[in-house]
Amino acid sequence: MKQHAVYLAWLVALVGFCLSIFYGEILRNPPCPLCWYQRIALFPLVLLLGMAAYRGDFSIIPYAVPIAALGGVIALFHVLYPYLPFLQKVHVCTLGVSCSHVGFAWGDLSLFALLSATGFSLIAILLLFASKGKS
Repeated sequence: MKQHAVYLAWLVALVGFCLSIFYGEILRNPPCPLCWYQRIALFPLVLLLGMAAYRGDFSIIPYAVPIAALGGVIALFHVLYPYLPFLQKVHVCTLGVSCSHVGFAWGDLSLFALLSATGFSLIAILLLFASKGKS
């Protein structure tokens, strides 16, 4: 299982990439600024983890984990943003679609932000698992 953890992390990143492109470009739903920041973290992971999985290269892990962690922090901020007024004082959503707008939701909860936070967490956990198993 440990030797496949990088491959599984790549699959999670690839699914997130495909969902992001489908929702934004095919369904024509413009992303908010926080969604763009999450995309900035996710899209390179698709390429980096795909190449690492193909080559069986664990040396990418120290570089990919911080990217996944940063994406996860942004996604968690995005999940909490509409519900915590003190977060809205940060003013990250001054242009384009509001980050408080919940486009794809389950009740009042933004499913995309929650899925993003879950995906980034899963990628980081899988990569940390792979780094422990490489020795």
